[in-house]
Amino acid sequence: MTTPSQLQRESLPASDGTIVRCDTDVIAVVAGSGDLPLRIIAKLNTLKKKYVVVSLDGFGPAGYQKFKIGYIGQILDFIRAAGAKSVLFCGGVKRPSLRSLSLDSIGKKWLKQLGVRALLGDNSILSGIMRLLEKEGLSIVSPQSILDTLLSPRGVMTMMQPSETDLQDIARGIFVLNTMSKADVGQAVVVQDGVVLGLEAVEGTKGLLERCMHLKLSSNRGGVLVKLSKIGQEQLVDLPTIGKDTITEAREANLVGIAVGSEQSQILDFEDTVKLANDNGLFMIGV
Repeated sequence: MTTPSQLQRESLPASDGTIVRCDTDVIAVVAGSGDLPLRIIAKLNTLKKKYVVVSLDGFGPAGYQKFKIGYIGQILDFIRAAGAKSVLFCGGVKRPSLRSLSLDSIGKKWLKQLGVRALLGDNSILSGIMRLLEKEGLSIVSPQSILDTLLSPRGVMTMMQPSETDLQDIARGIFVLNTMSKADVGQAVVVQDGVVLGLEAVEGTKGLLERCMHLKLSSNRGGVLVKLSKIGQEQLVDLPTIGKDTITEAREANLVGIAVGSEQSQILDFEDTVKLANDNGLFMIGV
């Protein structure tokens, strides 16, 4: 059987310029930053699934061929050469400015087809990209279809329970995120005693928590991180994600808990993440 590492090599142009074809039923993993791409790759190995990795330059894991975000033609050629019919997006990517984005000819064509979407929020752009990939004959595979324990359950997951004040802060956070989602802005917010300390922007959840650390209403522990999908968000890509690092960052910010959307948020290393929350006296709840 062709191994994933062999598949990665066989997907590349041969020395004489021809393309070496590999077997069909291959998943193209478009990988950004963080632990999720490596978790997906490990699970695909366990499942003995054939795959090829498109590691996005500046974000994706080492050991795989790198591709600039705007070089769409090269990425599509690579995917087709691998015989892939499905694409799985995973990991974080910091959105570049249009002025700094380097594009190949297909990238320029896609940007023109995206039109006003390119100037809107991440969900709008990703929706447009998914439609363009479907026009290329590629289907989208969700990370949770590979990692079946990835999605958050409903209810409290930890020994620590949210207080009535915490539940009110969570409700406030849900209202704020649902309101802001109409503008395709932010997946996370920090609320303490009904006061919004910060809304996630381009800095991501870690940056949000670092910022809010200095905005607390008191030096006592308090406040919650609420992280949700946007209303109408594509469920195949860019779902809100937390993991052990999020627990550590929330503890350093002196928060008391984290709320995520049940069945619409991803929890990496679920058991270890819940254990770490318990060890640090934080609650986790799926809402």
